[in-house]
Amino acid sequence: MSNAAPVRASGGGRKPKTTAKHKSSLTRISPPPELVDDQAVRLWKTQSKILIERGTFELEDAPLLVAYCNSFALMLKADLKITDWAADDGGMVVSTADGSFKKSPYVAARNDYIAQISRLGSLLGLDPLTRIRMLGGGSGNSEGGEGENEFDGF
Repeated sequence: MSNAAPVRASGGGRKPKTTAKHKSSLTRISPPPELVDDQAVRLWKTQSKILIERGTFELEDAPLLVAYCNSFALMLKADLKITDWAADDGGMVVSTADGSFKKSPYVAARNDYIAQISRLGSLLGLDPLTRIRMLGGGSGNSEGGEGENEFDGF
């Protein structure tokens, strides 16, 4: 056995903390007319404010946020159709011409809107994992005390 120093993995160790905060060139952006309804407008107002305060929103991101807000509003409309059991085309299933049942097209549409929301939200930094990555991780303090963990020695 040799007394050589332990070998560290390439790129190993803690990531440097980013302390410089980017400032968005925008201070406010009005909801565009392309938003499909009041729900989309309300979501636009809250999410654009959050993104601008973080310094992660620029004018070129507006089309992504429009699609995100519209997908959310359309998902809510699909939810209403799915839960409207009294309507002829409502509910989780619909009857076919031969009397059998199939999954409602609103269920498939809702799933598509959720996938769009997830994808667009990630691009904009609106989901927890992307937000942590964009903002530089947590505080550095963990349960182990003083920001260290069991792998710091490796």
